[in-house]
Amino acid sequence: MNPETVNHSERAHAEFGPSSLKYVAICPGYHGKDGTSAASEMGTRIHEALEVRDPSALQSEEEVEIYERLVREEDEVFDNVFGGREGVTIECEKRLILTLDVKTPTFGTSDIVSKKGNIGLQIDYKTGISKIDPPATNWQAKAYVLAGFQMDDELETIHFAFLVPKRDEVLYGTFHRSDVPRLKEEIEAVIRRAEVVRPMWEKSWPDLDDMTPSVNCRFCRHEDECPALGAMCIEVAKRYRPDLLPHGSIASSDISDPATMERLFVVAKIVEAWASGIKHKAMCMSNDGVEFETLRRKSMGALTITKDKINLRNLALSKGVSDEEFIEASDVSANKLCDVIRANAPRGKKGQEADAFLAEAIDLGIIEKGPTRYTLSQQ
Repeated sequence: MNPETVNHSERAHAEFGPSSLKYVAICPGYHGKDGTSAASEMGTRIHEALEVRDPSALQSEEEVEIYERLVREEDEVFDNVFGGREGVTIECEKRLILTLDVKTPTFGTSDIVSKKGNIGLQIDYKTGISKIDPPATNWQAKAYVLAGFQMDDELETIHFAFLVPKRDEVLYGTFHRSDVPRLKEEIEAVIRRAEVVRPMWEKSWPDLDDMTPSVNCRFCRHEDECPALGAMCIEVAKRYRPDLLPHGSIASSDISDPATMERLFVVAKIVEAWASGIKHKAMCMSNDGVEFETLRRKSMGALTITKDKINLRNLALSKGVSDEEFIEASDVSANKLCDVIRANAPRGKKGQEADAFLAEAIDLGIIEKGPTRYTLSQQ
């Protein structure tokens, strides 16, 4: 194996790289967002550790556990395909370049590329929890395999394996050289279409018919401006109140008529209500044990409710907490205190006494009033 470590976060990425082909195949206007996340950074650390078989730079027990499991699974794959590693040529982080009849060069980096005789094996680590398509239908696998056959004329068969430890899965697929024409045609069709559609974002946006909204839209940099997603919202509104929709353009930049904006504001409220209902239903289904392909349950902790504030204060004071610290930690609300004063004031003076209390608290520097906040409501 190559003893040198590659900085995975800095390596080049193709315009239509193998890892994004799935999204581009669904919607040719798709363009992934820049940036990183805690999960992707963890994945990078694990990949780099696997490349040199040294987990010392990993940052948590979870990362070490994933690393160790991937090492075991990789060994099992080599045993299944080659009967071990003896006589096997193994390359880590190998650049695979596809030869395609398209304008945009395409390449990717495979975690493991190995060979013994005319049999090849490619392995890709998946350190996340997302569901992975099996190699036979996986665009990344198909692209890597095509490049493998194109770059090595001796290969007659390539086995492909995705190692997905968080899902307790090892996904196998086998490809033959006879698959090359089909793989090449499929991948070229996806990229050709994207070469036409994606550049349209530079002028305005692609045609509505060229885009297909899906759960992958959350990864696209054009999510906030995509007319296809806007069209979905309008379709929702049509089903509830078809009389509200104006004729002509519904792009916010094209609207100058106040009456039209008011009607679209109502549409927005309808869509918001619909979205809230969908979220609530999805959460109920998850609570009932339903598992979604792209949705994950995430704990937000448990709410704590104070039942006895006096004894809570006494307990806190016994632990060395001052009254000032207790009040600050308890997050006393001036508005709630105003409600209490308003409730206890005599009739006719409720608002006056609450306002006076608030004004005095501001004058004494006890509280500070923030900027005025506004909202809109439907009349």
